[in-house]
Amino acid sequence: MGKRIWLALAVAILFAASAAAGLAGASPRHASDARPKTVTRGLDYLHSQQQPTGDFGTSENTIWGILGAVASGERVDTRFWTIGGNTPFTALQTSDLKKEAAAVGVNAPAYYSLAIMAYVASGQKDSVTTAGSPAVDMLAKLYQYQDMTDGSPYKGRFSPSSRNPTDQAVDTTAWAILALEAGGGDRARLAAAVSWLAGQQNGDGGFPAHQYSASSNVEDTALAIQAFVAAGKSAADPLIHGSAGNPGARKFLLDNQRPDGGFPYVAGGSTTDGTSTAAAVQAIVAMGEDPSAWKYGTSANSPAGALADLQLKSGAYQDATGDSGARVSLTSWTLAALMDKPFSTYPKDLGAKSPGFVYKPQITSARPADHAKFTGAHAVLIEATYTDGTKIGQVGTGVNAKGCRVYVDDVNRTRHAKIGSSSLRLQLKNVPNGAHTYKLNIVDNAGNVQELTRTFTVAVPSPTPTTAPTYTPPYVPPSPTPTPSTTLYPSPSDSGSPYPDSSSSPAPDTVSGAPIPSPSPSSSVGAGVTVGSASAGGFVGAMLLAMLPIGAAMSFLIMSRREHALDAAGEGKVLGGGGSPWDRLKHRVKSLKDLAKPAGR
Repeated sequence: MGKRIWLALAVAILFAASAAAGLAGASPRHASDARPKTVTRGLDYLHSQQQPTGDFGTSENTIWGILGAVASGERVDTRFWTIGGNTPFTALQTSDLKKEAAAVGVNAPAYYSLAIMAYVASGQKDSVTTAGSPAVDMLAKLYQYQDMTDGSPYKGRFSPSSRNPTDQAVDTTAWAILALEAGGGDRARLAAAVSWLAGQQNGDGGFPAHQYSASSNVEDTALAIQAFVAAGKSAADPLIHGSAGNPGARKFLLDNQRPDGGFPYVAGGSTTDGTSTAAAVQAIVAMGEDPSAWKYGTSANSPAGALADLQLKSGAYQDATGDSGARVSLTSWTLAALMDKPFSTYPKDLGAKSPGFVYKPQITSARPADHAKFTGAHAVLIEATYTDGTKIGQVGTGVNAKGCRVYVDDVNRTRHAKIGSSSLRLQLKNVPNGAHTYKLNIVDNAGNVQELTRTFTVAVPSPTPTTAPTYTPPYVPPSPTPTPSTTLYPSPSDSGSPYPDSSSSPAPDTVSGAPIPSPSPSSSVGAGVTVGSASAGGFVGAMLLAMLPIGAAMSFLIMSRREHALDAAGEGKVLGGGGSPWDRLKHRVKSLKDLAKPAGR
């Protein structure tokens, strides 16, 4: 039992030792770690600034765009950064770099330094001496701005101005050291530059932009720390960590961290500066420390949180809250800082490559399908769903619903559509037969556009026209006397005989669609139609109608004979057969009345 306890304790001790060793060797961020959302949104912005020529508007922006993208794990020679066969590097290589460096307001040696670093980041270190068009040796051009005069107090200094050699001298020299280290520059020149830079540290531990005694600032102090580390100095060096009478550059940074976790530009500044904060984060990493541990006092505010507060909806970063001058350079510098890539090691060490960021919004579904055909109705429903992220968890700036557009047959129908951040819907009515096209432009908040164009056809059959009934004029019988029939208005379809002459038999004002049934002993005719029993009155009426001519002739004869008898009676004559003529006349009239009575009455 005792042996088992000792064995368990030994295993526990070994496990704890392994864990401690792992923690001790851990870096603030592994190259394989997923990119923060703040980085992918920044990449979204960089993509939106890339032009069809592959550049970012200017060669300076293109240099920074390369540095920011590659620091984020991208590679600028991939399809993600290729537009029409042009990449950021090919755009640089076809630029007149010498002309760009000589432009008004450009710090030429700093420009060449950053361009050298961009070439290295693009994997084109061998092209540094034949850069641009026309080709220029950027290392040789950079050396032209360095003072290498023996015995000069300025030996090793890089300055953009021959008239005012102290102007921006510290800032320029720090950039030059970083470029010489990354691009394999002359070691003697590099050592001279480091020596001169060390002599520009102020008593507060910070470094100015120009030279010793000028006001210290966070940005140039952070650059100086990175330059010293790149040249081989450790974080324990008095320049960085401090010594008796010298607080050191690290102490200067700590003393100037603001309550929000960020850093100002000038010492004691009351406003967080984006560029200075990004440079400070890189310096912290260069010293081997974790930026997230640099909390302000007892608060939870860190430099990364302060940078996140300066990110715009477009993914770009600004120097200060409310600053409308968001730039590619600041965004790229911030991305390098958030990816823990100090210029002391980057771009000489690119780090691991990450999967290319899919920056355009992704349309996950859309209908109608391409070449769809509609035959049932002249109505077409256009629907789509989309996202500004990928399956591997990369999230962009999000879809800008107000920026999306819907076109039908090249006509903008956006105002009739219902568009949200993840879907849209447009109902079309009265779409004419024929081929049609619809186009969707899905836009993210950075300005990247995903376009989808499809065609569909409407082919609704035309309705068959109904043939109007043909009117058949009434048939005129050859005899004026109609033949008695049991059906007064027979239907041609039922009996096959034509309608009777309207002159000899009155027709109803309205003729219904159904034929009038013929009288029948049966109590019903056809389904759903019920009629009464046979009517004697109808038969008598028909008989009387047929006997009208006979009755008229008999009436004429009776009246004629009555008139003749009355004439004789008026003369006092006695008619044959007995009785007076008057009696005999009355008797005759009575006989005629009895004759005219119907049978059975």
